[in-house]
Amino acid sequence: MLAPVGHALTVATLVNPFTDVINYLGSLASTGLDWLYRLTHNYGWSMMLLALGVSLLVLPLSLQALRSMTEAQALAPYLKRLQTRYKGDRQKLAEEQMKLYREHGVNPLGGCLPMLAQYPFLLAVYRAIYLHNTAFQNASWMWVGSSLSHQFPKWLATNLFQPDYLLLTLYAVSMYFSMKLTPTVSMDDQQRQMMNTQAIIMPVMIFFLASRLHWSSAFILYWLSFNVISMAERFWVMRMPSRIPKPPQETPATLAGYPHDCPNCKAQLVVVKGSKCEACGAKVRKLAPSENGARRNADALAAGGGATAKLPDRGQKKS
Repeated sequence: MLAPVGHALTVATLVNPFTDVINYLGSLASTGLDWLYRLTHNYGWSMMLLALGVSLLVLPLSLQALRSMTEAQALAPYLKRLQTRYKGDRQKLAEEQMKLYREHGVNPLGGCLPMLAQYPFLLAVYRAIYLHNTAFQNASWMWVGSSLSHQFPKWLATNLFQPDYLLLTLYAVSMYFSMKLTPTVSMDDQQRQMMNTQAIIMPVMIFFLASRLHWSSAFILYWLSFNVISMAERFWVMRMPSRIPKPPQETPATLAGYPHDCPNCKAQLVVVKGSKCEACGAKVRKLAPSENGARRNADALAAGGGATAKLPDRGQKKS
């Protein structure tokens, strides 16, 4: 009789090799919840403090993901120029975009991997909540379990084990604003419209799913707290200055692929016939489209001593 059980455990371990890790983390989260309860004597406040503790634990990962998002947002003006220049050539556009990412040291997927690394911690907290379901049946918090909840038991939970639609509504609203805080500058109009649509559809779907599955109010309270803390982190990181400089102001010269200023006379470049500067008559070369005038323009200004500023080709080796 023990052999089938042993085989089942072996198969389960092979299917999910992280089971032991998640169970261990779940035990730690459960112990942490018990410790917080001894401080607060209330499981509702303990769930909120647990959300704060997990947020601090995954803070380095969250900051790395948010910085990658803000760096990608800072590249949006450069990407828009490339999209305008290579509107009819998707392959060339993709090549130039990758060159731009490499030049500024930005990983377009840098915001995804740190977020995925957070899921084992979140699954561990879910297991800790599951282990405390019996305790939640006799727990209250704020309006949960109050006399008001007993007057409207279909909408308000009478304990932390039951679903609470007021908490669920607050969570759906927080999810909407969390998605609205996601940078959309680097997206085109179609992608931006899709993101705005998802910001409405996803909270509605979560509300419907949670209602059908009867998620406990303790679970919703944790996710609401975690989501609010994550929004505060995102708002703070997005207000920090970016290491990526803003591109030069657009002029007819930069739109045509030339630098913003003349490498020779340093005046704002106005190109006339023969690719010459209107102010001094010096011949000016176009910049590399991948850099879109950001670094090459600075190189040209630094080297502007002759009538023509020769811009080195980064694809050629120095002799």
